[in-house]
Amino acid sequence: MIPQKHPWKGAPWTLEEGRREKRPVEDWASLEAALNRLGPHDDSFVILEQRQGEDHWFIQSAVVLAGPHAGEYVISSGWSGPKGPSLVERYGDYERVLSLFRGVWENGRVDFTGFEDQSHLLASNQRKQRLSIVCRVAGSLGTNCYFVTDQIAGLTAVIDPGGDAPQLLADLKKLGTRVPYILLTHGHYDHTAAVPALLEALPETEVYIHPKDYPGPDPGLFPLYGQLGGMDCPNIRFFKAFNDRDLPTEEARQLPLGELVIHPIHTPGHSEGSVTLRVSGGPLFCGDSLFAGSCGRTDFPGGNVGKMMSTLRLFGLMDGDAQVFPGHMDFTTLEEERKHNPYLRHALRETP
Repeated sequence: MIPQKHPWKGAPWTLEEGRREKRPVEDWASLEAALNRLGPHDDSFVILEQRQGEDHWFIQSAVVLAGPHAGEYVISSGWSGPKGPSLVERYGDYERVLSLFRGVWENGRVDFTGFEDQSHLLASNQRKQRLSIVCRVAGSLGTNCYFVTDQIAGLTAVIDPGGDAPQLLADLKKLGTRVPYILLTHGHYDHTAAVPALLEALPETEVYIHPKDYPGPDPGLFPLYGQLGGMDCPNIRFFKAFNDRDLPTEEARQLPLGELVIHPIHTPGHSEGSVTLRVSGGPLFCGDSLFAGSCGRTDFPGGNVGKMMSTLRLFGLMDGDAQVFPGHMDFTTLEEERKHNPYLRHALRETP
C-alpha cells in the first residue's frame, strides 16, 4: 500500500534541471519551461523538491532512454522521513507529466493512484539523485580530473588532479562542498601535479594512493613522494584495494562519501599501483588502465603487459554495463569496450 504522502505546505521549492545547480523556483512558468526542455539524453531531467529538516521530498521526470518504456516519460516521486525512504514511479506522455507537476505546484500534493511502488529500487535511485560527476581536463597532457559529489551530503572527492590547480580550486569553490579526499588512480605526474597546491588550500583533505606508486620506481615519473615530503606527509593515506594480491581480501576497505561508497580495485599494468574506483556499484574511474578503444601504455617503469592483460580481463568480466570514466580522452561504457576494444577482447580470449 502506498502512503498518501504530500509535500509540506509553505516549504520553499528548489528546481534542478539536468546537471545544473539547484535553484529556487517561485513560478509555474519557469517550471513548465524546464519540463518543456526535457529530451532523450542522460543529462535531461527535472527535479522539483522540498526539504524540512532531515525530511526530503521530490518529484522528478525524465525521458526513458532504453527498455520497454523507451521514449516515454518517467515520473518518480520519493521522500525520506522518520520511517525511512519510499519511492513511487509511473510512466506516461508529456501531458501526464505536466498534469502531475501542476497538481503538486498548485495543490501541494500528488495523486498516487496508479503509481507502482518502487521502494525496493531506492538504493539505485538514491545514487542517481545523489551522484554528480564533473570532469575538468587539466594539465599539459590533458588529464581528466573528476569531481565526484554526493550532492545531498555536500561532499566531493577529487580524482586525479593533473594540473591547473587555480582553476580546480575555483571550480571547487563554485561547488561549495567539502573535499574529504583526493583520490589518485596512479602516481604519474600528469595525474598528481596539482596535489601539492590543492593541499595548501585544503589542508584537512586526505590523499589516497596505492603504496606501490608512492614513491614509485622513477622519481621523475612519480614525483609526488618528493613533493610531499615522503612518509612524513600527514595527508597521505594508502588504498586497501580489492583484488590486490598483496592484501588479504578481508583487509580491503571502501571509502564512504556521504551515502555513496567508493570501491577501490587494484588494476595494475600501466603502473604497479594503478587503481580503479567504482562508485556505489555504478561508474568506474579507471585512470590509464582502460581507454575508449584502447588501454594504457605498459612500457613505463612499473608497467607490465601480463598484468595489463589480467586487468583488462577483469574489466571484461565485470557485471553490467557501467559507465567508464578514463584518465584521458572520451568516456565510454563496459559494454562498448567488450564489443569494440581490441585489447580487452584479446585479453578475454587469453587463458587466465
